[in-house]
Amino acid sequence: MWLQSIGKIHGLQWLRENGKQLRTAAIVFAVLVCINLLLYVFQVAPSMARRQTWEAKTAELRKRHAEAVLFKKQSPFFAGVLAGIPTQKDMPLLVKELVQTARRQKLTVAAINYDIPRRESGELAMLSFSFPVEGSYSDIKRFIYDVETSDRLIGIQELGLDSDKGRVKLQMKLITYVRGNLDRI
Repeated sequence: MWLQSIGKIHGLQWLRENGKQLRTAAIVFAVLVCINLLLYVFQVAPSMARRQTWEAKTAELRKRHAEAVLFKKQSPFFAGVLAGIPTQKDMPLLVKELVQTARRQKLTVAAINYDIPRRESGELAMLSFSFPVEGSYSDIKRFIYDVETSDRLIGIQELGLDSDKGRVKLQMKLITYVRGNLDRI
């Protein structure tokens, strides 16, 4: 009974009559969906990846441009700093100036050791050297202050104090930068 009532439904009869047209429409719809998917996979998705790559490159270029503009604004300040860095030829003069400063403070200066390092590339090299002095505590304290407040580009890396018979011995390790052609030492 139930099967006979199915035949009475008008929709099924319409499907039987127009089934070929519906299959054609379904096939056209499926083909259009496949074309749409292929278009997305081969056109839209790669263009989105290219867009993200382009945006990343653009952001990097903007950042580099901003850094270049900032460097260009600050380059006069760097020129002043670079002029204050001693050359290799000036190193003995720097040591002589430090020795004179120590002697003005009534300090005795022992042997000073420094080696200008060899560099493969670049024009600046960091130079570290020992500067041992001996004298009274107050004189050593003034000497350290003079080194710290010097107009020269020089820094104190290490300090070591020792006393012997009322005299204070200071082992000071100083650092500075030297410029010039460092491969020709």
